[in-house]
Amino acid sequence: MALAIVGCLIMSVVGGLLPVLQGWIFFVIALYLLTTEFETGRLWVKRARRRWPFLDRWIVRARDHRWAPSHLKEFEDLTDPSK
Repeated sequence: MALAIVGCLIMSVVGGLLPVLQGWIFFVIALYLLTTEFETGRLWVKRARRRWPFLDRWIVRARDHRWAPSHLKEFEDLTDPSK
């Protein structure tokens, strides 16, 4: 799983440099894998959501979007800073 996360992060950097590849998609996948598999990842995202309220608002709005995958609710529950 750690190799998949590292691979997604590398693809997100490459996607940031190449206009053909969307890097943010790989970054979101890496964050999801990090938070669902590792307690440290959950703590990092919780701290980030506390530190940057715009990130917290963005995740909550994305969770309630009609096109949002059901896994986003799990991600939001795992990284909720109020819990």
